[in-house]
Amino acid sequence: MARRADVNDIVVQLMDNSSRGVLIVGPHGAGKTWMLGRVMDALGAGCTTIRLSPSHALSTVPFGAVNARVGQNLVRSSDFYPVLQGLTDQVQADLATGNKVFLLVDNGEYLDAQSAAVITQVVMSTDVKLILVDHPGGHHTHLRELWRDGHLARFELAPLKSADVQNFIADVLGGVVSSAAADYLSSRSAGNPLVLKGLVAGALEEGSLQQVDGIWVLDHPADRLGAESSDFLQMDLDQLDAASRRLVEILALAGPLPLDVLLDLAETETIDDIQQRGLVEISPGGTLTMGLSRPATASPIRHMIPVGRSRRILEEVSKVIVPGPDSGPDMVINFTRWSLDCGLPVDDAQIVSAAVMSNHLLRINDAMHFSSLHVSAKHTAALLAQRSIAHLNRNWPDQARTLAAKSLELSLTPDVGAAALRAVHLAYFADDDYESRFDAGVAAYEQKYGPVLLSGSATRATIDVLILEAMKELTLGRADEASRRIRALLSHPLCSNRIDQTLLKSMLCEVLTTTGRLTSATSLAGEVIEELESPDGFPRPDIALLAYARAVATYIYDGNWNVVRQALEPSVFTNPDLMLFAGGLRDLGAAMAHCRVGRVDEALAALRPAVAALDDYDPWLVLHTALGLLSYCLALRGDAAGARDRLKQLESLDRRGSRFYHVEGAAYAAAAQALAGNAEEGTRRLMELRKECQEQGYAGTEMTVLTLLVRIGETSAPHRMVEVAEAMESGCRDFFREWAQALLSGDPALLDQASTTALGHGFELVAAELATRAQRGFDEEGKVQRGRKTGTRAASLRDNLPGLVTPVFKSNGLPQMTRREHEIAQLVAEGKSNNFIAEHLGVSLRTVEGHLYRTFIKLDLQSREQLAELVREGRGTRQDARR
Repeated sequence: MARRADVNDIVVQLMDNSSRGVLIVGPHGAGKTWMLGRVMDALGAGCTTIRLSPSHALSTVPFGAVNARVGQNLVRSSDFYPVLQGLTDQVQADLATGNKVFLLVDNGEYLDAQSAAVITQVVMSTDVKLILVDHPGGHHTHLRELWRDGHLARFELAPLKSADVQNFIADVLGGVVSSAAADYLSSRSAGNPLVLKGLVAGALEEGSLQQVDGIWVLDHPADRLGAESSDFLQMDLDQLDAASRRLVEILALAGPLPLDVLLDLAETETIDDIQQRGLVEISPGGTLTMGLSRPATASPIRHMIPVGRSRRILEEVSKVIVPGPDSGPDMVINFTRWSLDCGLPVDDAQIVSAAVMSNHLLRINDAMHFSSLHVSAKHTAALLAQRSIAHLNRNWPDQARTLAAKSLELSLTPDVGAAALRAVHLAYFADDDYESRFDAGVAAYEQKYGPVLLSGSATRATIDVLILEAMKELTLGRADEASRRIRALLSHPLCSNRIDQTLLKSMLCEVLTTTGRLTSATSLAGEVIEELESPDGFPRPDIALLAYARAVATYIYDGNWNVVRQALEPSVFTNPDLMLFAGGLRDLGAAMAHCRVGRVDEALAALRPAVAALDDYDPWLVLHTALGLLSYCLALRGDAAGARDRLKQLESLDRRGSRFYHVEGAAYAAAAQALAGNAEEGTRRLMELRKECQEQGYAGTEMTVLTLLVRIGETSAPHRMVEVAEAMESGCRDFFREWAQALLSGDPALLDQASTTALGHGFELVAAELATRAQRGFDEEGKVQRGRKTGTRAASLRDNLPGLVTPVFKSNGLPQMTRREHEIAQLVAEGKSNNFIAEHLGVSLRTVEGHLYRTFIKLDLQSREQLAELVREGRGTRQDARR
């Protein structure tokens, strides 16, 4: 049975004395050379490789492959025995050095029969191991008989997976690659290393692959291949017969087409030929469609086709299929582009439609192309709106603002005006004056087309404007008003379609999550995800992206980790462009989930590429959250300097954040500030945010703030935690209440039980902190055996979270102050002098000094400032153990 090629498995097989070697099978460009290089590296020192490289030219020459081997001791001959003796002598000489010897035969399908006979004899009569590399379907490769007879283990070289792609690109570029870039390149290349390497080279040449903050990120590449890969692609096409090449060219020009259409355009033998060569793949569904197996090759192939030939092919295809109102958006876009490339006239309405669809599908290069064309005055405003959106997706906000304003000014109909207003909304979304700009746009719209009111006679344009107004309320953090508007729209007949329902439900998810109604939110989130993952696909990827993120965020806040893990898989994003756009959001979602669990190292691994991507492109206004969370995770990891650097970066941002996300990011930043040395200011800021959440009704976010206050040692937080937990709807509500009540009681048994509950909900860091508190409580009560048992569990929990630094962990194992020592330390933390303390407590100055001296020795302190900080953090105090 063949196994998927894995370096370690291949090496184990080669080192097995009972094996004669391995057969590695993979298609052209699948990375066999790359895999062999990794195998050779893994074999390490003490290994000698004799490489034979058969070729098409040598395949007709007897002993061509063996005689072509360069070696002073190798006899070149046309007789079997001298050639056999020459290769055997070289193998024996290498074996005599004590090294393992491997005979590597690449391109096995080109091996001549005489060379194969020599190699077989050498492999079967010596201790040399054979590494045979071949293509699928190479049934006539002579050395395959060794595999058939059980002497070689077979490994299939499958397309690289996303993680393999990340490692491959990191090797090529010499640096860390964002997961979004790796996923995109993996999808576009179908995991083919040759195409992958070409895409990387092309992206570097065009400047779309850039290093941001040490992370390689992609910025809307054009599927350009490097020169070397383009030459290989040209060679592959040249090997096809005329009929097969024509069909490949059709798929490159038109995109995936129904199989029935292709059967009208080509013979079945031609379709079978390109499928067997692995050039195309069939996608199942209601209608079987066929497309290029490596989508990234479509653009280079199109550029290889002369205009005259392309136009002739278009005429032939148009006799069989013409895109119409019921055609998919991809087909409309592809045929419009194809017609324009051929110099054929295209109706202005079709150009606008293609631009709209390109923006909907996030096909930014096509959107830029279509929206830059000249159209009549009737269609100018509509096309300017699409051009504004395309410029914004290109991260050119200044141009986008100008184009959006002009589009609204020139609009002639309510529908075009609504599209222009959407461009205004998007163009100014990140600006501090967003609200005034958007309101001015609405006023201009109403001046032209009348009041925007939700009624039974509302038009589609009215609905579109009202949805934008609901979005405004949402992003400004007005939960009640946003909820009212969203619910009214959800019940309107014009919003009964799947696009509006999905968008509005996802917006309501965000409101419900923030306000702590997570049970209702997760129910809606399930409906949203089910719609977005429908087998029929979702027609608006631009809407699907944020809708999906909102739904997943709901599950993160409700602690449903299994759903979160499945939802963040790259396979969810079938549109490769979505992978790039979703990169920052997806990585931020993964980081948030890891952080709430307590897996800070995993969170940091996701946060760095997330921040790099969002710093470049953040239309969702979540960079504040990402930077706040990153600074917090760095502080938890003990990197105070790194945390302070990220806090400075956060302070320097010149864009606003969406209010719900901004508050949360500010909370994590304040906690980072407290953990990184400025406990007083960090605590003060967290208390302000908690008050704001209470006033605004953000119960869900307030619970996050309260958990951070507990982590930094604020003793008032548990009281409010109980109140907020009572008001929440969540599967974790009972746990939050149990956690807070255990802290308030200080009872080690309750703390221990709360730790167990926390672990059951997946909150590993909270569980470790509660177990640590419980251990300390048992020790102080003299319950040694119970303390040891809990201490063992606490140590085990902390071992799973190595390197984390929290006030609770810092205090573990520290000697505790006596009651009098704590009273004095508390007054020191308040800035009181020794004389004041002595008078206040009614003791002598010498007594105060003596207590302080013993406290400094006991806790290894050098200054009153250190003692004050320790008291504020709650370390080394009896009161801390009872919290």
